[in-house]
Amino acid sequence: MATVLPSDVVRMIFEAFPWTKATNPPPNPYLHDGPALAALVDLLDRLPEATLRLTAKQYTEYVWAASALRHLAKQLEHPLDPLVAGSPWLWPTVEKQDAVTRLRLLLSECPDEGIEASTSGLEFLGDDDLRLSVRLDVSSSEAALNSGQWKAATVLAGSAVEALLLWTVTRTNTPERLSGLNAAQGKFKLASDPNEWDLDHYIRVARELGDISEQTADQARLAKDFRNLIHPGREVRKRMRCDRGTAHAAFAALNLVIADLERRCASGGK
Repeated sequence: MATVLPSDVVRMIFEAFPWTKATNPPPNPYLHDGPALAALVDLLDRLPEATLRLTAKQYTEYVWAASALRHLAKQLEHPLDPLVAGSPWLWPTVEKQDAVTRLRLLLSECPDEGIEASTSGLEFLGDDDLRLSVRLDVSSSEAALNSGQWKAATVLAGSAVEALLLWTVTRTNTPERLSGLNAAQGKFKLASDPNEWDLDHYIRVARELGDISEQTADQARLAKDFRNLIHPGREVRKRMRCDRGTAHAAFAALNLVIADLERRCASGGK
């Protein structure tokens, strides 16, 4: 089944109900609005809950509008008198706007990318922007894995692993960690700026600092060669191909890294 996104629903509303662009929509729905209204309700039911990033008040309005339109769609399936040229119904309103327009405005504020409720909160990350970015990658990787999009799942999981390991190796919040980082840089002959390293370097240094276990490091190494397949042409040049195995391996590595960092930070993380 194709994934329906908020932008898809907004586009459909513009096409099927162009009067929502105006301030004064038609006062009455007619029988010919029934099929489009039924399609709109069906699309709303298919929206991933994770994309509905609304406040409590906005979410209440969303449910109210969707329920009102679902009820109207059912009424239009069984008109009171098929011979009546006019309409005995009115468009339901929410917050002094017709329900269709209100839905369009609410969904226009929702991103097409969402974070599933089951995704780790990554509370150990103190940077809110970084936490949101990594959680999006984690959630998107899991969604891609579940829908059989092996390359997307592999690359997104690898990207999240890299971001988490870069974060942990640069946590020089104690003299011991700073000394450990400097020692690892010398041991592996790495550039002075960790931002110039690749995933393999992050794995080595994170293991050297004790931030991840040997099991996690081994699993992460299975995914490291596929991390850069996001770059155009690399997949062809390297004769590398993502499949079910690479996707599951990368996602397993990601979960192991998260678990290790959670334990490390909970225990003091020095």
